Amino acid sequence: MTSSPTAIMLAKAIEASGLSTAEIAERAGIGKSSVIKMISQGITRVPLDSIPQLARTLSMDEREFLAVAIQEYHPGISEVLGENLGRRMADAETDALNTFRKANIRGRIEVKGHFRKALEGFLVLSATADP
Repeated sequence: MTSSPTAIMLAKAIEASGLSTAEIAERAGIGKSSVIKMISQGITRVPLDSIPQLARTLSMDEREFLAVAIQEYHPGISEVLGENLGRRMADAETDALNTFRKANIRGRIEVKGHFRKALEGFLVLSATADP
């Protein structure tokens, strides 16, 4: 079993996808299925330029997958990016924000009462969660 966060993330996505490594390699444009196996076992690193297509093939959050890989493979660069650019939102976070914006287009959502308490609870939870 590997301790590589990138490999673990990939292995979980492969298992959830129900696709064979050969199908994944073909759809993601990676030469051989053995490369997919080696990456998911932490034997070799995923090429950073392959992450977007690999993530799409496996229905993964591209930005999160890339962030995990950069943090593991290039921690110094990850730190500089985080300090200067901030942490990017995951696709689900962006979707939630866009949904709220669409619903509030005419200012009809009032942040008070139960909704305010739920939102405050969510913010407290997110502040204490691991990045």
